[in-house]
Amino acid sequence: MGAAQGFLLLVLIGLRFRHHENLPLALLVLVFSLRLGTIPFWSAGALLKAPWLWPATTPLPFLFGPLLWWFIRNIAVGNHKNSRGFVFHFSPYFAEVSVITLTILAMDPTAYRDFVLSVFAGSPPYWLPVRNALKVVVNVVYLVLSARIVFGCNPRDISRPCRFWLRILVVLPSIVLAAYAFVAVYPPASAWLAAGGCIPFIILASSMAVLVYVISFLVLAVPQVLTGGNGSLSGGRSGREELCSEDESAAISEKVKEILDAGAFHDTHLSLNKLAKQLDIHPNRVSYVINHVYNESFCSLVNDYRLRYFQNRVEEGALITHSILELAMEAGFSSKSTFNRVFKEATGLSPSEYARRYKGEWAADS
Repeated sequence: MGAAQGFLLLVLIGLRFRHHENLPLALLVLVFSLRLGTIPFWSAGALLKAPWLWPATTPLPFLFGPLLWWFIRNIAVGNHKNSRGFVFHFSPYFAEVSVITLTILAMDPTAYRDFVLSVFAGSPPYWLPVRNALKVVVNVVYLVLSARIVFGCNPRDISRPCRFWLRILVVLPSIVLAAYAFVAVYPPASAWLAAGGCIPFIILASSMAVLVYVISFLVLAVPQVLTGGNGSLSGGRSGREELCSEDESAAISEKVKEILDAGAFHDTHLSLNKLAKQLDIHPNRVSYVINHVYNESFCSLVNDYRLRYFQNRVEEGALITHSILELAMEAGFSSKSTFNRVFKEATGLSPSEYARRYKGEWAADS
């Protein structure tokens, strides 16, 4: 039931909030639900029949903290892509999957049976509670990082309702982690479960279920949290008027102009997130200011700079020594097709038609 709910919520977030910044929350719900759904099967009999449950379920806690921190950072600070950083944050999970899989495969049936029975007798191999303790430590680190963002003294671009719900998303997993730490690190807990004492596991399952239901309520009743409190991620316009005051918009737009005037548009990989990182301002606010002040999108604004640069270079006579494509690449366009399309839309002429006009003028002057 938990896994099915998590999958449905994953689909809901994917369909309603089609933005990569919400992916970590969707994955977090799915991972929590999968782990919740396997708790009833956590018994010696089930593990003896299905050894694959170890690598499929026990490494999942390594994902809880990183996914939570990833989502909160995306909403509160902005998503600055770093593929190597992504691999680093999730490497403990992949390492644990590999290690536990190899460990189980290395056991013969008798050794595996003894291993499972030792776990539920309260005397597992020393490495099992040690690895479980490592999961707790990793989650504590990411909860602290998340708490620093949402409880920090200098909040960045988070509305008050959004901050309230993000704080709940930090507090509830802390309770889940406390319950998990007890049953995972304290070996007698599994022995109690085998003897019918399931209260610690009921507390763990209940806290995980509450967290999943709270996130479900959050998505359905307070969707603006998935947009950083301003509606910009979901494509809606509610709340955009309050995103920046006139003075703030003027100050941000001046900074944007300074960076673009300095030649940032020459960078073929310039993106809204990259510009926002240079400004140390949330991408949503930068996007809002560009739309509000310049009355166009970020891409349109940057392409305007690139087109003006190209036209100025042509007027200076640069085509005498450079080709049209060379000047387009110099301006910052990433490809010939993109340049041709943007130029045609802006001027009604193809670049070659525009260039022929100036070549004719140069010939007449000479």
